[in-house]
Amino acid sequence: MKTGLAYTRLLVKDWKASFLFYKDVMEFDVAVEDEEDGYAEFKAGDMRLSIFRRQEMAQLIHNADKPPHAECQDTVALIFTVHDVEEEYQQLRHKGVKFIAPPMNNPYFGIKTAYLRDPDGTLIGLYQLLV
Repeated sequence: MKTGLAYTRLLVKDWKASFLFYKDVMEFDVAVEDEEDGYAEFKAGDMRLSIFRRQEMAQLIHNADKPPHAECQDTVALIFTVHDVEEEYQQLRHKGVKFIAPPMNNPYFGIKTAYLRDPDGTLIGLYQLLV
């Protein structure tokens, strides 16, 4: 398979809340904003992150009659490398973000991590390499 530019797309229930979270809280640059169609793209480091209204995607692939979610453990996590986990943790907490796991060292993998969720419940990990 030959591929071109790749990105991660999150299928979200509340498009506006998710858009504002990634734009204002995470401070990702907006590349595309189309609220009417429920789609947006952000520049997040070397990747593109897009959000798309979950209902619209369900209609496109003809599974809108299925339940929107089920109780389960996380099936996806967005992981972003940062220069300083503690600094990002403090800045995001100042913006009202509640973390599900505060900064912690993981010497086995040689990283420091912290975890939070976006407005739609997607698990987000921040990590830095320990040197």
